[in-house]
Amino acid sequence: MQNYKTVEEMAIEWNVSPRHIQNLCKNNKIEGAIKRVGAWFIPENAPNPLKNTKSDTIHFKFIGTKKKIFDSAIELFSKNGFGNISINDIAKAAGIRQSSLYNHFKSKQEILDTIYDFYSYHYLKNRPSISDLEPILQEGSLLDIIYCVKYEFDEENNQRMFDIIKLIFQRIAIDESAREITKSLMLEEGIHFVEAVFNKAVQIGRIAPFDTHAMAIFINSTRLFVLHNWIIDPSVENMSEGAKQELKQYQYAAKLLTDLRDSG
Repeated sequence: MQNYKTVEEMAIEWNVSPRHIQNLCKNNKIEGAIKRVGAWFIPENAPNPLKNTKSDTIHFKFIGTKKKIFDSAIELFSKNGFGNISINDIAKAAGIRQSSLYNHFKSKQEILDTIYDFYSYHYLKNRPSISDLEPILQEGSLLDIIYCVKYEFDEENNQRMFDIIKLIFQRIAIDESAREITKSLMLEEGIHFVEAVFNKAVQIGRIAPFDTHAMAIFINSTRLFVLHNWIIDPSVENMSEGAKQELKQYQYAAKLLTDLRDSG
C-alpha cells in the first residue's frame, strides 16, 4: 500500500519487535494504523508512540490529586492484590473522597489499565538505544557488553516500575493484559533488544559470529529469574545473593564468547 509500511518494516524503524507493533495497533496506540486482510499497515509518517513526545509526557506525568490516586493504587494493588482493594481504599490512601476519585478515573479497572499502559511506555522509553551503548560496545569488556543490556528505570519511576512488575506477576494467571505484557515486553521484546545489542557487537567485530538469538534468550531469562526472586523476597540478603548469581551466569556467558572468539 502506498504511503504505508508493514508491521515488520516499522518494527525495524522503531527498534521493537513486530509483535509489539501489532499489539500497539490492536490497542489503537498508533495513529492512522489500518487492518487489511488480517494484516496491519501503518502510515509511513505516523508518530512513534514510544517516543518521549510532549503529548506522551503529559499523558503519563500525573500531578496533584491524580498522581496521589495513581501512586496509591500502585502501592495498594502490589501489596494486597487488585481484587482485595476497593475504590474507597484507594481514595482513603490518596486522602480524598471517593466521589472525587471519579473526576480522574471512571473505575478501578481504568486505573489498572492506566498502570499497565504506564509500565509499557516507560519500559521502552527508559531502554537505551544501540547508539547509546556504542561506547561500551566499542571499548568495554565482553562482560561489560553483557551487562549493558540491563534495564535501569529513571529515579522518579524506579519504585513504581518494580511495584507494577510485582502486580503483573501476581495477575499473570488471570489477566490477559498482564500475560500480554509479560510475553510481548518482558520476554519477546527483552530478547529482541539483547539480540540487537549482540548483533551490533558482531557487526563491529567485538564478538565472533555466533547464535545471538540463543544467547539473548539465556541473558534475558537470567535477568527475569533474578527479578522474580527479588520480588518474592526483596530483602537485602536475597538481593545480594541474586546479584552474585547473575554475575556468575554473565561470567559464564562472557567465557563462552571469549572461547568462541579465540577459537576463530
